[in-house]
Order: sequence, then C-alpha cells, then structure tokens
Amino acid sequence: MPEYATYAPEFRIQINGQDMPAQVRSAVTSVRYEDGRQAADRVELGIANPNLRLLQNHIRGLGFRPFPSAISLGPVKLGQAAPEGTFDLDNKLTLAIGYAAGQLENMFEGDITGVSVTFPSGGMPTMQLVAHDYLNRLQRGKYSRGFGFLPDAIIASIMSAENLLIPAIDPAIAAGSTALAVVNYVFGGASRRQRGQSDFELLEEIAATYDADFWVDGNVLYLSRFLKEYTPRLTLTYGKDLFDFSPRVSTIGQVAGVAMRFVLREIPLDFLVAIGYDFDRESIVISVVPGAAASAAQSLLGSLLTLIDQPIGSPADITNSALIIASELRNKLNNRLTGSGSCIGDPRIRAGALIGIEGLGPDFSGNYRVSSATHTIDGSGYRTSFEVRKEFIP
Repeated sequence: MPEYATYAPEFRIQINGQDMPAQVRSAVTSVRYEDGRQAADRVELGIANPNLRLLQNHIRGLGFRPFPSAISLGPVKLGQAAPEGTFDLDNKLTLAIGYAAGQLENMFEGDITGVSVTFPSGGMPTMQLVAHDYLNRLQRGKYSRGFGFLPDAIIASIMSAENLLIPAIDPAIAAGSTALAVVNYVFGGASRRQRGQSDFELLEEIAATYDADFWVDGNVLYLSRFLKEYTPRLTLTYGKDLFDFSPRVSTIGQVAGVAMRFVLREIPLDFLVAIGYDFDRESIVISVVPGAAASAAQSLLGSLLTLIDQPIGSPADITNSALIIASELRNKLNNRLTGSGSCIGDPRIRAGALIGIEGLGPDFSGNYRVSSATHTIDGSGYRTSFEVRKEFIP
C-alpha cells in the first residue's frame, strides 16, 4: 500500500447487497468495527439525522407498528428520506475498510440487530445502527439433546448447517474428535450432550476440549487449533506507525503450571502429575508424586497451580485428562504476557493475526497474536486499537 494512501481513509457499506443509499451514506459520522474470537463481531454506525429525515418510514422488526399521531416529521424534501426498509432488522450488512487510493478490504458480513435513536434537547438527532456477524445466530435459543457417540467435528458441522453456515473444521480436530469418539464408545466413556445450552455455548465447550478457537468469516464457521498464521503479516514500529503499546506481565517470577490428581480404581492408588513452566529458569517442570505428597507439588508450582481431580477407569479418561492438562497449561503460558496498543488504521490487523512489534527493547519486541481489534473511522481519521498476547506455545 503506497505511503500517501494512508491520508485518505475510505469505507463501503452495503445493505442487502446494494450500496448504502447516498442520502444515508452522506450522513454517516462514524464507523466502528470490533473483531474478536469466541464472540460475534460487531459493527456500529453513527448517523446524523437532521430534521428526522431518516425516520420517515417504519423500521420492520421493532416489534410494533406505528400508529397515527399529531406529530409532524419534516419538512423533508423528496430524495432526502431513507428508502423504505433500509434500517429493517435482520437486513444483511457488509463493511469494507481501507484507503481511497487502494482496494478496500472486506471486513464484515452480518445482520442488522439493533437501532438506537437519540432526540437531544439541544443539537442534532442521531441514530446508531448495530450489526453482528452470523455467529450471533448460534446464541438464539437453548436446547437439550444428545448426539450419541458422534465425533465433535460432526456435531459442530450439524450446528453450522442448522444455522445456515458452512463448517470449516481443522483436520487435526476432525481426526482427534473421531479417535476420542471411538475410545469413548469402546470403553464406555461419556458422550456429548447439549444440556439446556445454546449452540454457541456447546460450541464453546467443544472448542475448549481441543484448545481451539472458533469464529465466523462471511458465512463460514471455523473451528481451528492449528490453522493459523505462523509468520507475521505486518510489523509495527514504535515511534513510526505504532502510536502506543502497553505490555502487561501477569505474575512475575512465578511458575505457571497445571496439576491433575489421578485415581486408579483397581488398586486403589492416587497420584499427582504436575506440569509447569518456570519463567525464572526458562524451563519445563514435570513432577509425579503420590497423592499424599500433593502439598509438595503446590510448593513447587506456586499459587498458579490448578488442581483437577480425575478418576481413571479407562483409556478414555486418560485421553480426556491429557487434553485438559495441555489446554490449561497452554492458556496459562500464553496469557502471561499480554498487551494493548493503537496504530494508524490498518485493515490487516484482525483477531487471530500474527503481527510483529518492534522498537520496544529485547523483552517486549517480537511477534504477538492479536486477540481482538477495533477499527474506527470518524472525524479524527482512521485508527486501529488492539489486544495481543505473546504465544509461548502456538
């Protein structure tokens, strides 16, 4: 992207596949796009509404019909009012952001989910149009049902199809969930059930099992553990295009670790397996001790120890326990060094992207995974703010 292009931010909004009407587009005062993982992306449009000219037609989906009154809206000239149906709830909305001299980046596709209006005592009336991506469909309603011993990858695909989304499942999750389903079936393990949960909550549960992320891009639902970037897509330099950055270290000098107490039913015998990372020594710590010596593991791994009691009666229990240990340890390590920052608006900064940050010294420079990003275009121009974390275990 040429250097001069960053001086002219631009955006394109389409509603139901058509460009936003010119009389509405010219009244847009701000655009805000929030991008994250494990949650629906969100777009907020601030719109000026002089003389209430954008409220001349009923907005379908508000739950009530307008009724006659003595209130006069206007005067409104022909062509100034928004076309009927423009702001109807559940309309499809797409957003592209970039700079006038270059190609705009498609950022968002979703449904209009809310309209708010302000009628101030002094000043111009305004509107705010809110849209969420298609992940919000999974949050509608709660269900109770069983899936037998179907692999979790197939269950995720079923929920995707039910919500009119195309599933894209990481092959590692597909293979792992199939193997786990076979083990559970052969050795009498537990099957997946939806217990008064929304599809979104069940998908969260499945993703946590495999230490995976899920998100929607367009009409595709992704469930992935390893399908992500491993080289940075851009580098920000402090004092140049990086305005500010605030790194945070959660527990200095302590050990991040996970411990699980296993109980062998046949003997009976219990023991504690503890796995952790010592940041002072920069090394992995592994300890296996009898259950009676659990306090020793507590002193070894410090206050960040997570104890999980897990009876072991079959290979299925061992498999589930290993997944829990790996997920807990990875989350602890990868959330130890986090940070937030802002920079010149760049549509390449998206949740899940790997970005490089330079000019912060040897400890805080390096590659970071973007946890969430917010893109804002308003009277101050185009800027991007973001949350990141340093990944010790990708």
